[in-house]
Amino acid sequence: MSKIKLKICGMKFPENIQEIANLQPDFLGFIFYENSVRNYTENTIISIPNPINKVGVFVNERQEKIIKTIQKYDLDMIQLHGNETKSYCLELVIQLKQNQLNTKIIKSFSIDDYFVFQTLNDYQMVDYFLFDTKGKLSGGNGTKFNWEILEKYHLEKPYFLSGGIGLDDVSSIKEFLQKPDSKYCFALDVNSQFETETRLKNKEKLHQFKTQLYESV
Repeated sequence: MSKIKLKICGMKFPENIQEIANLQPDFLGFIFYENSVRNYTENTIISIPNPINKVGVFVNERQEKIIKTIQKYDLDMIQLHGNETKSYCLELVIQLKQNQLNTKIIKSFSIDDYFVFQTLNDYQMVDYFLFDTKGKLSGGNGTKFNWEILEKYHLEKPYFLSGGIGLDDVSSIKEFLQKPDSKYCFALDVNSQFETETRLKNKEKLHQFKTQLYESV
C-alpha cells in the first residue's frame, strides 16, 4: 500500500498558509465560495513549494469563473463540492482542454448510510472522487460518516476521504487503511477539526497528526 496523502483545506490567511505549507502536506485547499466563512478573497496566494498542489474548491460555480480562477491563482486541481451534474463536469473537462489547462478535477459526494454508489458511474470523466459527510453545509460540517459503507465502492478511481477527521482518529484511520475497502483511498482531507478558531489552522495539531499518521504506515 502506498503512503496515504494529506490535504489540508480551508486555508485563509497568508501567515497561516506559510506555517502549514512548512509541514509539507500534499495538497492545500482554498475555498472560492462566497457563502463559506473560509472563502478565499486575497488577490494572490503566497509562494508555495512545488510538491504541494494548490486545490481550488467551488460550489455550483459558473464554469467561466472557475477557468479564470484557475488562471489567476495557478491552481493545480479543482474540487467541485456542490450538485454539479455529469454534463456540467463533462463540459468543464472540455473547457479545461480548450484553455490548455492540465488542472485535475475532484468531484465530491455527500455520503450517508443511504448513498447510492452507482451514482458515481456517471462521473468517470473526473480524476478523483471525494467522499464527505452529508450535512446542512456544503462542507466543513465537522462530522464523520460510517466508513464501513465504503465496502460498497465498486470503482477503481482513487478518492479523498473527508468529513470531520481529527487528531483522535489516527488509530481508526490506520485500521481502515488495512481493510480492502480502503484500496482506492488516495488521500485524507482535513479542515475544521484542526482549527484553533474558525479559519485558522493549528500548526501543532497538524504536525502531531501527520507524525502519528505516518508512523509504521
